[in-house]
Amino acid sequence: MRHQTPLALPPPAGTAHWGEEVLFNPKIVEALASVNGAFIALAVELQGAKPGAAVLGLPNGALTPLQKYPVGAFRLPLPYALFDLRFRDERFWKAEARAASGIQDGSATPVADSRLLRFTRSGLMLAWHLAQLDYRVARLALGVEPGTQEALESLSVGALDSFARRLAPAVSARFATRQRFWFQLIAALRMPRDRDRLERLKLLGLQLQGAESARVQQLHRRLRR
Repeated sequence: MRHQTPLALPPPAGTAHWGEEVLFNPKIVEALASVNGAFIALAVELQGAKPGAAVLGLPNGALTPLQKYPVGAFRLPLPYALFDLRFRDERFWKAEARAASGIQDGSATPVADSRLLRFTRSGLMLAWHLAQLDYRVARLALGVEPGTQEALESLSVGALDSFARRLAPAVSARFATRQRFWFQLIAALRMPRDRDRLERLKLLGLQLQGAESARVQQLHRRLRR
């Protein structure tokens, strides 16, 4: 990844020796924007079909302000995913990857909604490509843990469709309980030319992602004691 673009985070205070290494090139940002846009479109469509129901982990009616927007309006150049496939659950991923890699995997739960399965395939393909490209990129963009990374690397291209069927029920919105984040996301989608608003959204998401990672690390330390 020779061509580099800057991220929104400044160097930590008091670390003059700190060096920034940028991992996201324009193609990665574009791929993330495309899959994120597909996820928002899916969530908007599902909420429109089920008024008053919680969809993909989001509160009731969270995306109502976006109901009348065209699907093409849901793309933002963010350095992280807006969806989650339990990327931080290493045991889940290892178990599901082993099952999906079987010669005949007929035990996956049938997916009732073809739209959900279609998105899961796209999200999984993105995760698989990022994991093959650079673990650091997968970790920063998706919150992938080491065990999840190993599971992704173990999957063949032929196993991805079977694995997508197993993962489809696990699809959820990232930062779903963070109302402020989703308010800012909706505002950024409605005013895509407001660069300051977009930069604040990027920073907020990165901060939430860092908090997620810190919680997982604390849990791992407790389990090792």
